[in-house]
Amino acid sequence: MPCSPQSAAALLALSFACYALSAPAQAETSAHVQLSATATPQLRIAQDGRQVVLTVLGERLIHIAYAPKIATGKPYFSPMIARRDFPGPVKYQWDEAAQKLTTASLTIAYTGGCWAIAGADAKPIERICVKRWQEDSLALSVAPSGVSEVLGLGQKLDPEQKSPSWLGRERTPADTFGNAMTYSDIAASGDTQIPIAYLLGEGRQSHALFFDTPYPTDFALTGKAWTVKAKGSAALGLFVLTGEDLPALRRDYLELTGKPPVPPLKAFGLWISEYGFDDWKELDDKLATLRDKRFPVDGAVLDLQWFGGITSGSENTRMGTLAWDREHFPDPQARLAAYAQQGLGIVTIEESYIGAKRPEHEAMAKQRQLAMDCAPPCDRPTRLTTNPWWGIGGMIDWTNPEAGRAWHDAKRKPLIDAGVLGHWTDLGEPEVFSSNAFYAGFDWYGETRIRHADIHNLYNFAWSRSIAEETARTDPLRRPWILSRSGTAGSQRFGVAMWSGDVASSFASLGAQMTAQTNMSLSGFDYYGSDVGGFHRGGIARAALDRLYTRWFASSALLDVPLRPHVENLCNCTETAPDRIGDAPSNLAALRLRYRLIPYLYSLAHAAHESGAPLFPPLAYYFQEDRAARAVSTTKMIGPWLLFAALADKGDSLTAYFPRGRWTDFRTPAHHVDSTGGARKLSVVEDGLTRAPLYLREGAIVPLLARAPANLGSPRATAIHWFDDLLIRTVPGIRESRFTLVEDDGVTRAYERGIACRTAITAQRTEDGRVQIALKPDNRTGEDARRRLAIEVLAVSASQVRLNAEALARINAGEDGTGWWQAADGIHIQLGSRRVGEAIALELAP
Repeated sequence: MPCSPQSAAALLALSFACYALSAPAQAETSAHVQLSATATPQLRIAQDGRQVVLTVLGERLIHIAYAPKIATGKPYFSPMIARRDFPGPVKYQWDEAAQKLTTASLTIAYTGGCWAIAGADAKPIERICVKRWQEDSLALSVAPSGVSEVLGLGQKLDPEQKSPSWLGRERTPADTFGNAMTYSDIAASGDTQIPIAYLLGEGRQSHALFFDTPYPTDFALTGKAWTVKAKGSAALGLFVLTGEDLPALRRDYLELTGKPPVPPLKAFGLWISEYGFDDWKELDDKLATLRDKRFPVDGAVLDLQWFGGITSGSENTRMGTLAWDREHFPDPQARLAAYAQQGLGIVTIEESYIGAKRPEHEAMAKQRQLAMDCAPPCDRPTRLTTNPWWGIGGMIDWTNPEAGRAWHDAKRKPLIDAGVLGHWTDLGEPEVFSSNAFYAGFDWYGETRIRHADIHNLYNFAWSRSIAEETARTDPLRRPWILSRSGTAGSQRFGVAMWSGDVASSFASLGAQMTAQTNMSLSGFDYYGSDVGGFHRGGIARAALDRLYTRWFASSALLDVPLRPHVENLCNCTETAPDRIGDAPSNLAALRLRYRLIPYLYSLAHAAHESGAPLFPPLAYYFQEDRAARAVSTTKMIGPWLLFAALADKGDSLTAYFPRGRWTDFRTPAHHVDSTGGARKLSVVEDGLTRAPLYLREGAIVPLLARAPANLGSPRATAIHWFDDLLIRTVPGIRESRFTLVEDDGVTRAYERGIACRTAITAQRTEDGRVQIALKPDNRTGEDARRRLAIEVLAVSASQVRLNAEALARINAGEDGTGWWQAADGIHIQLGSRRVGEAIALELAP
């Protein structure tokens, strides 16, 4: 049946004739082409009231929309997409006879009822067909070329999944609606749909598919042609990203869904947490022993006891109060101010549930600001009675902006004014819900979707968005920082740090966490962690728990942001602070290392915000051509320059994977690993301490603190937080390497206006054996300061060191004053007190 031409006003359109909606091999019967004046070429196919529109958004980016009806013009995007304007390709050519569109980087043909996408060299990338298209679902046949690994696809903890790759497996939703807590031998853990898949082939060949749908999606990644089925809607958007390698693909994905803001500096420290602190006295007791034993600590996370706890099975529960229980937490404003003076921050939990007898429930129900039992205009809220562990009541509708504004002004704003630094959003899958509920909803291809099945996977996303937007309205200088148990693509742009749920204390949980973190990093979540040591402690003896905790803590100290031990402790019989459980000396050493690395980690956070570069990527990110590295999940990178191995089992040694190159032991720099790409067995006990192996990559530039501080400053600071007593450790390579140290106030959003000091650090070893190191600060803070500065140049020797073209004195190791000395591991340079804005050039002569 021939198709009528589609209107092409205000777009450049190439309108095709009928599309084979049910059989990918069925060919179209005719074609019609229309052109208009915009720069974004668009291919349109229609049949039987359903439409497919392919838009070339950029040189390497394609969007394919499937819907019963699509308006002409810009493509439809879900709320997950942050970017809305795209330039299109620089130029393109349309071959009507061949039904083929060609850009400088891509060739797109419509053949046999399918999209055939190839590179500029005509090498096939992807073939995408409609397999089944029904009123409430869409199944695509996806046939990529030469794929050997599939990474990404969100969070799932599975102790049986040793490799992060999904190839040859199925990635299915946790339940009928999608996101959920799942229960297994590793207890309750989050299963979170983030529908971005990275498809890796030979060498650096790769592309990515992002399925822009909030509906539960099945990925059957088996055979030559995979099946991807979105259930719950006949509409779907598919982005095909064809960047040159895995780093380019991840950057492009974050350009679509949003880059993370920089968390508060204090987020990078230790946060103690449990379910729960009963009162200030219990919290103060935990803080006091940490300080007495010289453990750095930056804050505490308060569970639902802070607002008085809950009453299970009761409509009179305090769930939804979000006001301090002043009997057990008296004078909170003064207490938070005192903590701030001590360099401690506080994060409080909030949930979306409200007890049915609470006045807040009645008021919000009248305004339809809760999930409702019926469509407008009725005001009958959904009454949640299943699993009433928190009580019986209703649930806030975060898709209603007025609900988010009212809740923020009444509940969250007073906490912010009191000095609470961040927000812990729990149970947001959502954990308890009614499948029959109605919401304000969101637009989906021109139709307002208001049922729970439509909202489910966007629920926590909408909650996080509400916090970020309302905080920006009332406190525009405040950084968004949210600890969340669920979310989806795009949640990261609201300041979300996710954690994996209420996992059990077991090595199986720890190992599954490492695999999940690999895919969460590629899914766009730089800040991802765990309940360090495990939330559920049942079934494990104390000696085994101590061993597990120490190894978990050592691993998370190099990986989690925030670093948050957390445990169920209603009995007040379980410990989670690192001075009270496990091997305390090992825990202290791991924590001090974490704090020494803060300048490096915090600068990586700025790079993540600016460019989308990851903080804790898998090896495959930097070593994509190493096929063996792609399967590794327990050896990871920290930024571009550090490699560490997680302690994912109870043995006294572990197997770490070293990609090709020279790797220098961070703790014993005289030791090296020269690798052609392979695994090495390493001891995890050194001088009686359990430690996660940590290595510097050749070319490394790592700014760190010479000593671990007690904390990272006040949560109410406004002055710039300069990294005093700064030590820069470098392993110069033949190619010039770079790193940018970033310093700001650590609290406000002033960095977004450029109010920061950015020190570009470069290092290089020339062919004649000289080493050149330069520090070039760009101080736009309006402040000045001095700091102690030292530089370690590892794996080199020198006869002379020149500072800004002047010879630097040679001194004895450890001697006070400005000068340098030769050690077994390299050259150590002390530069004494220096202005933060001073440019420095060093040259080491062989």
